[in-house]
Amino acid sequence: MKRSDMSIADLQADDGYQSSFYEQLCDETLPSCDLYRNSPYRSATGMCNNLHKTKWGMALQAHARYLPAVYDDGYNSPRQRGQNGEPLPSPRVISNQVLSGESVTPADNQRNLILFAYGQFIDHDLTFTPIVKGSDGRALDCCGEDKSDSECLGIEIPAGDPRFSSTCMDFSRSIPVAFNGGCSIGYREQLNRLSSFIDGGMIYGDSKSFNENLNGKFGLLRTSEGELLPSGEICQISDSADFCLLAGDERVNEAPSLSGLHVVFLRLHNMIARGIRKETKYSSQEVFLETKKIVGAIFQQVTYGEYLPVLLGKKIRKGLGLDIQSRGYWRGYDPYVNPTVKNVIATAALRYGHSQIPPEFGYKTREFATRATFKTEDVLMDPHVVVTQQGSNIPDLARFLLTTPARKVDRQVEDAVRNELFRDVNGLTFDLMSLNIQRGRDHALPSYNAWRKWCGLPVARSFYKLVDHNKDARVRLRITYDDVNDIDVFVGGITETPRDDALVGPLFECLLGRQFRDLKFGDRYWYETKGVEGFRRGELHELRKVTLSKILCETLGLEEIQKDVFSLPDEQSNRLVSCSSLPFLDFSQWSQSRSRPPYGKPLGRKFCPKLSIQQLLWKYGIIPGGF
Repeated sequence: MKRSDMSIADLQADDGYQSSFYEQLCDETLPSCDLYRNSPYRSATGMCNNLHKTKWGMALQAHARYLPAVYDDGYNSPRQRGQNGEPLPSPRVISNQVLSGESVTPADNQRNLILFAYGQFIDHDLTFTPIVKGSDGRALDCCGEDKSDSECLGIEIPAGDPRFSSTCMDFSRSIPVAFNGGCSIGYREQLNRLSSFIDGGMIYGDSKSFNENLNGKFGLLRTSEGELLPSGEICQISDSADFCLLAGDERVNEAPSLSGLHVVFLRLHNMIARGIRKETKYSSQEVFLETKKIVGAIFQQVTYGEYLPVLLGKKIRKGLGLDIQSRGYWRGYDPYVNPTVKNVIATAALRYGHSQIPPEFGYKTREFATRATFKTEDVLMDPHVVVTQQGSNIPDLARFLLTTPARKVDRQVEDAVRNELFRDVNGLTFDLMSLNIQRGRDHALPSYNAWRKWCGLPVARSFYKLVDHNKDARVRLRITYDDVNDIDVFVGGITETPRDDALVGPLFECLLGRQFRDLKFGDRYWYETKGVEGFRRGELHELRKVTLSKILCETLGLEEIQKDVFSLPDEQSNRLVSCSSLPFLDFSQWSQSRSRPPYGKPLGRKFCPKLSIQQLLWKYGIIPGGF
């Protein structure tokens, strides 16, 4: 831009510059997919899920986008100017004036805290956007010595703030990635460290080496005493007998509910691995890979069969083909669908759960009596609730989550949680809602109205025309923003009123629905798929029996649980049932399985794909083309 004195748009439209850019900077070297072409097991990184677009959904790639970025300078400077050219209001001002109130988020009289916990768990399977650090690996001090660093975007705290005495909240930008892999002129993109697929990456890691690091003997995952996760990672230790937990995702220690689910699925893996080993002649490596495949399928089953029916309304699920089948195979895989997690999903829509954060966690006895509670800000990044007494309190934690109402998804978050969710070793506090708003600007997400238009929803021409907001929310938005087209997508989405049969408002319902459609239709290894990538009929029948309720029963030794795991127990509609009455996997269905190659190497004629006449002619060079 400096050399040509042209804008980013002009450069993009200039064939000469684009061609020169491509020739000098583009590296289109693609990984070989020979090992995965006929493999029953997906790669750890997500590579070669799509055999033509080999990097779609792969770890360490840029987030995709539904709408182009809107940087102030067209390519790098965060979205910080409004329609009138003036600076947008500080995220902290928005947090105080729009996203807080005299009352806290009301309790949901139907849903429970397992819903919040599972939402965070699935989010950690899909996305992790790392931030820029200093050359020595330390966090940037964006309110101090690193303030002038171009990767700093400190948040202004207004005078007289009710919580903060400082004038600045620390904020580092997300790590930049080249547009289109460096193959064409464009704007700054952001990295997703994880594979985009629902594949259990938060348990196993998103690299082959991490898979092997967690892999123990006989195809089991490594454990510590009490069948807990092994020690590792970084956390805050409040008791000398405690230790930090190690899992496939480094955020495992963030909250007791999250850590507890990690333990549950670690135990589930090992339970399944023992069953597979007993029924087959698989090697330890094959046992591990087959079990990982089964656990990934169970995640898809629970997410689309139990979680999405709570999150999204029936109409949008049906329209997007999100519901799972009760029998037979699903034949909807589309290699033209890009499953990569979109920037607006990772940065805004998936963060809807931040308004559900509970003010406390606790333990409940077998009689469902509360025996202890802990303030949320006191147990974040501290695994004590989970690891103390070798994990013997995890069943009591689960009963607390199962029977405690969740918070409704809306603009209000309890002040103590809203302001103190993240706390560093020096005791500095950060407002999570402010961070979410600033992250959206860092990533140059278009405004709320732009996304409403993309979703085909009514676009507000004034604050009074915000049809999916109540009167109080409209007033708060009007006194905070100068123009209705300035509203940040996270703010506009989180303040919408949810529809009766959905957990979120219409905009987030649209965005999340589209993303979960991409994750299903763009996954060659979707668990209901026929062929080597999926399961045999008998195996698929067994997988369809599994519910999250039964998983909690089997791994935690519970005696009773409600069938609808994401709803509060109710004598009329969701009674407690005996855990023994719920079905689980019959591993004998795997006893007939032929040995599966660990990395797709064919084992004799049985694994040769059936080719069409056209494909055979191409294979032997009679006609040009490919498949």
